[in-house]
Amino acid sequence: MRATRAVPALICAMLLAVACDGPPDPANKDMAAPGGTVEPGRAPAPEPQMAEALAEHDHEETGGRLEAHEHGRATLAAAVDGNELTFSFEAPLASLVGFEHAPETDAQTEALNTLKDVFVVPGSMVAVNPSAGCLPLMTTSGTHFGGGHGALEVEHVYTCESADRIDSIEFLLMDRYPQLESIDAIFLSGTRQSAGELRPGSPALKVR
Repeated sequence: MRATRAVPALICAMLLAVACDGPPDPANKDMAAPGGTVEPGRAPAPEPQMAEALAEHDHEETGGRLEAHEHGRATLAAAVDGNELTFSFEAPLASLVGFEHAPETDAQTEALNTLKDVFVVPGSMVAVNPSAGCLPLMTTSGTHFGGGHGALEVEHVYTCESADRIDSIEFLLMDRYPQLESIDAIFLSGTRQSAGELRPGSPALKVR
């Protein structure tokens, strides 16, 4: 099973506080093509081909029940499959833009669009230690609404020259979103696993 399909199940197994559903249809998500080299603290500018590949579609669910979540917290899962590294991030919209319903004003629509623009750029959300040689391959993102709740879901896929050298994963956006107080983070590969809580003062997960 490839990492892109395995990550939601891994989140369910490792983070029991979060009830997970299957990944939404990628055709209904925002998508970005490869960007530049990923370095800690630096977000490479989108390449022209990435900008052309951005899809202007959101996956929105206005009925039913959205998976349970806690304001101020988010989940980040990283899974390695061969030379492919996949990040899956999910957070309540209230922790990022201050509201959870579908946008009702121009200002709220702009806030959501800005949020997705920030998270969709490869290297803007997470950084991997450079010695692993990881480069962004694909990004998908979507906003979901249901049962009075809203969430942002983002998936970043990287290809790595030396995935076995991954020793640190840093979340780069906690200072930008102060309402996001903590992130439950996990790393899984065929030989290693790590878990920890990321906070503004310690936004990096050490991979053992």
